[in-house]
Amino acid sequence: MKIQSPNDWLERLRPDQPKPAPAQAPGGFADILKTSLDPAFSAASAAGPGGALTVQFLSQGPLPADSLTARLEGFLDLMDEYRRSLADPRVSLKALDPLVCSLERRGEALTSLLGSLPEDTGLKDIFNRALVTTETEIMRFRRGDYLPA
Repeated sequence: MKIQSPNDWLERLRPDQPKPAPAQAPGGFADILKTSLDPAFSAASAAGPGGALTVQFLSQGPLPADSLTARLEGFLDLMDEYRRSLADPRVSLKALDPLVCSLERRGEALTSLLGSLPEDTGLKDIFNRALVTTETEIMRFRRGDYLPA
């Protein structure tokens, strides 16, 4: 026996007839996308509907060799070379000593530059982390942590 209630709204629902899609207005998103992907896209066509914005990145060229970021990058490259050499079983610890000495010298040079960096940049944090990591690795190397057991 089936009990029907006046609130049985599920049975009374009928699917609505599908509504036709609205006609696209000229200058819609698809048109803007097509023109922006067009290789002949110029700044003159950027003033389309919606106030399209053109962003152009300008290359500043290579960094000067004496810049802080170039020095830090060279230091990180030296640390990477140390990591690769330490992982290579064909490289002896005696052969790693000149690389560790080079890390010490460059680390001391960078430590003197650390104070001149402004506090609010992330570069000072990167410098500090690189120097602490290198100092820890130098201590491990000098202490003999990497000697074969």
